[in-house]
Amino acid sequence: MFTPLAALSGLAALLASAISIIAWSRRQFAGVRWLALLMASVAFWAAGAMCELSVTSIAAKLFWSKVEYLGTLTTPVLFLLLALDYNHISLRRRGLALLFTIPAVCLLLAATNERHHLVWTSFQPSPSGHNLLIYGHGPAFWLGVAGYSYLMLLLGSLLLGSLLLIRALHYFPAHFRGQSLTLMLSAVAPWFGNILYLTGAFPLQGLDPTPHSFAFTGLIFAIDLLYLRQLHLVPVARARAFEAMGDGVVVVDHQLRILDINPSGVHMLGGAPADWPGQPLPAPWLEASMLETGSHLELTTPDGGRILDIRAYEIEPFHKPARTRMLVMRDITQRRQAEDALREANLQLTDRLAQIETLQAALREQTLRDPLTHLFNRRYLDETFERERERAEREAKPIAVAMLDLDDFKRINDLHGHQVGDRVLQALARLLQQQSRAADIVCRLGGEEFMVVLPGSDAEQAQQRVEAWRRDFHRQEHAGEHPFRASFSCGIAALPGNGRALDELYRRADQALYQAKAAGKNCSVRAANGQ
Repeated sequence: MFTPLAALSGLAALLASAISIIAWSRRQFAGVRWLALLMASVAFWAAGAMCELSVTSIAAKLFWSKVEYLGTLTTPVLFLLLALDYNHISLRRRGLALLFTIPAVCLLLAATNERHHLVWTSFQPSPSGHNLLIYGHGPAFWLGVAGYSYLMLLLGSLLLGSLLLIRALHYFPAHFRGQSLTLMLSAVAPWFGNILYLTGAFPLQGLDPTPHSFAFTGLIFAIDLLYLRQLHLVPVARARAFEAMGDGVVVVDHQLRILDINPSGVHMLGGAPADWPGQPLPAPWLEASMLETGSHLELTTPDGGRILDIRAYEIEPFHKPARTRMLVMRDITQRRQAEDALREANLQLTDRLAQIETLQAALREQTLRDPLTHLFNRRYLDETFERERERAEREAKPIAVAMLDLDDFKRINDLHGHQVGDRVLQALARLLQQQSRAADIVCRLGGEEFMVVLPGSDAEQAQQRVEAWRRDFHRQEHAGEHPFRASFSCGIAALPGNGRALDELYRRADQALYQAKAAGKNCSVRAANGQ
């Protein structure tokens, strides 16, 4: 039996649901998330009341009363959480769980009321008609439902009331105080409706107007939160902090005309306070589209004496494009001058460091390279060999060293001159560089002696490569007093068969080199394994 009162509860449920959905879509603002949950709970409460008013049997009414208790018990707790959020007080999960413990117990007692009658003790039709039922209430209702709900409502109302009262008396100008008082009065509506119901003073006995009162309160709060935003936006142009801020604050309209400006802003822009309101912002190049929320700009004052850092904030975030904006200005002239000086000093220092690094690299290269052949020298070999040896032992691979010595080099110098001898050394160096691998280390030890380290090659493989170098080098003709050909002899030692340390391998390769010289030169000899 669908009655007008059931329809009224259904309208309250629809209104609360709409507010919940709209609020949830804008939950980034303070308190709006809890408002959305509060209205969802009120919607559930009102929807249950609608169903309870639409059925006729006591059993059916009792069933829907149990269902709507989920909203009845959670709504006061959510109202308190809404008030806490407005006051920037957040609870951890344990605190939230404690707040909902008593409602959970009462919900369980309501669901099992037939066994103990602690929530409802009796049921009788209302003399007011309209399919209303008057419930007799037990101790669990008065303590856990009514008592706990009133405690939650009292705490929430005190928090909201103190917040609104302080702002109304100390921060808001006169034309905003009426809105604050309206919000305070709307918070009283659920109290008024529930007291009328519990005392039986409501004209329609048995009808609980509390969910309807909460829906009305939620509507007022939603209008304020989502459009007026009075609870968490103190009007910048009138707040006391606006006048006392060290940063300059300018409020401009969509045409960038100055609507309000604080004393610091006047000091930064120059002139008298009465000169600026109504005047355009002194930045002809600035456009409203450049002042998005959080945008960061710099402005030079008309006299060119100051550099201002400007950050823009929309005062009306729901109106696109925003019609009014707040510009927060900070004088960064000295900072910018210091930054420029520091940047110039850093550039000079960077240039000098680059020059020093280039010189250091060149000097290091000179200390590691032979100036005549541009091959690595003995110092580089000493620094590098240990690393190559460790890698070879770690990977269980051999290393061969080949010691090369030009044959009859003194005779070449005596017959053709030292310049020709130098060119012969350079020719051998080029050949070794061209035919060596990237991993090979080619060094000139001094005079006519060269050494090549061949990672990954054993003595036999090294000798095969040396023989190829020897044949190619011997085929080259050199210009002197008359064309001539040169040759070299080579001794080869390998790790691990001939030792581990470089000096040890050097000694064994040198011995093999002497054997090659004794064998007629222009050949290569491998050192025998062992000592």
